[in-house]
This record gives sequence, structure tokens and C-alpha cells, in this order.
Amino acid sequence: MYISGFRYRGLTMAVPANVLALGMVSLVTDISSEMVTAVLPYYAVLVLGLSPLAYGLLDGLYFGVTAVVRLAAGHAADRWQRRKLVAGLGYALSAVCKLGLMAAGGSVGLLGAVVAADRTGKGLRTAPRDALISLSASPETQGQAFGVHRAMDTVGAFLGPLAAFAVLGATGAYDVVFVVSFAIAVLGVVLLVLYVREQPPVVVPVPAVRPRVTLALLREPRFRRICLLAAGLGLVTVSDPFVYLLLQKGTGIAPEHFPFCRSARPPSTCCWPYPSGGWPTGGGACPCSCSATSRWSASTRSSAAARRTGWSWASSGSSTPPPTAC
Repeated sequence: MYISGFRYRGLTMAVPANVLALGMVSLVTDISSEMVTAVLPYYAVLVLGLSPLAYGLLDGLYFGVTAVVRLAAGHAADRWQRRKLVAGLGYALSAVCKLGLMAAGGSVGLLGAVVAADRTGKGLRTAPRDALISLSASPETQGQAFGVHRAMDTVGAFLGPLAAFAVLGATGAYDVVFVVSFAIAVLGVVLLVLYVREQPPVVVPVPAVRPRVTLALLREPRFRRICLLAAGLGLVTVSDPFVYLLLQKGTGIAPEHFPFCRSARPPSTCCWPYPSGGWPTGGGACPCSCSATSRWSASTRSSAAARRTGWSWASSGSSTPPPTAC
């Protein structure tokens, strides 16, 4: 089933209903996830008193676990041909972990376990969800389908910090933020169960690829340069939460306003994924690469500006007392 709309400069809005349903699930889930992500740096470092090293390990778990679990989740979804089930398990696990943040308290070990479980849920759902999007759209419209989904996902990433600001400003308690985030995540699971449909696989014969052949790609000079460039950018890029903490120290942002640091990022990208969906297949990947590079450059400049404020980890330096944890 397709939902057709308008044409704009050669782009035809024809998006499968299943893609829109998955986009709505991602939008709601991202509101829930970003509510926690927006307050977690301040909560962990300036309320619970974690050291920079401890929070760095926590941040590493936040991003590292997802990458590892995606491989296993994608394999399981293809093997069982139950992509909706695997994705649903991931969404449900992440929802439960929102309540686990309250139970963890100030324990670094428990907090790390909850974050790892939450990111495991993220890794479980990503690959089967993308497979559902791919199977729901025709080959000619897959770029646009992924673009629409990404745009809806980014809208959720924008609304999440605003929701955290509203809840934190009204109650002053982080536990309330976690409970509201859990309720929104449950709504995302319900939307997945009710409106997303499992798609039959498209059987396309492909030759077997051996690991040795895959590693041989590194012998290609252009591919090797891209890999080295990506690794170099990853090594020198400062994690966003550390940038936000540096800015908080330098500018004295009030605790209830801290989520706005996170909300400033998505608006510049939420309108681009749909039209850029056709670029990689038609006009080359250059525009997308330039966009990613410019984002990295902006993040680095923000980090440098924050460092010039003389941020010290010894104390928060804010005249406003932090909200309570419960």
C-alpha cells in the first residue's frame, strides 16, 4: 500500500504505509530515547558525581554496544525471517531500561549495565527495522523511503530534549523524566505491534562472499583512503555529551535548560534526508559525505570554543542547584 502525495522539483512523494508506520515508531521511540540522552550527561556527572573517566566509559558503552549487537540481530532476523519480532524485542528492551535508570542510582556498575542493555535493544532493532523498510519499498524508491524514515526519526530526536526540558522544568526530578520516557517508549512498542506488518523476503540469488575476498577490498587504494579518513575522523571527534558539559560549565546553563544543548542539533538535518534519498543512487554520495564532514567540523569548533572557557571537572560552578534525582 502506497500513500501518494505531491511532486516537488522532480521528487514524487510515494511512501509505503509500512514505512510511515515504522517512521512513526521511530519518531515516538526517539522522543523517549532523547529525553534520557539529553539529561544523562548532567545527571551522571553533576548529580551522581561520576568522574570524567567513569562517564567516558559509560559513553563508550552507549555507542559501542550497539555496533556489536547489530551484526547478531541482523543475522537472527534473516535466519528466522521474523524481522518484526526481533525489532519488537529491541524496542521493548530499551523501554524497560528507562525504569532501570532509576533503580541503578549512583552505582557506576549498575548504570553501565542498564546503558549496555538499552543499547543492546537499539542494536537489536536497527537491522531488522531497516530490512523491513527495504522490503516495504520498491527498488526505485528505497532511497526516498529511508529518507522519509530518517526525517521522522530526526523529528523525534528534536522533540525528545524539549519534552525532557518540559518535564524537568515542571517537576525538577530526574526520576519523573525516566518514567515519562518509559511511558512514551511503551507507546512506540504498541504502534509497532498494531501498525507495522511483517514483509515477505525477496529471494535474490547472490554469490557467496568469503572473508578473504572482503578483506581484499583494503588493497584498493581509494577504499583504503576512505577507511583511513573515517578512522581518523572518529579518533579526533569529541563525543557530544562532553561538549555539552563543557558548554554548561563555561556558560552556566541552568540544569533544567541543559536538554536544549541536545535539541540544537537535529533541526538542521530533519528536512534533508528525504530529498537526499535519491542522491547516492543518482548523483553520487558526495553531497551526503560533505554534510557529514561539515557536522564533524562544527562539533570540533564547538568543542574548541568550550575548552577556551576553562572548564574544570572539580565543580559545576553553577549558581543554580541541580534538580533532585527523585
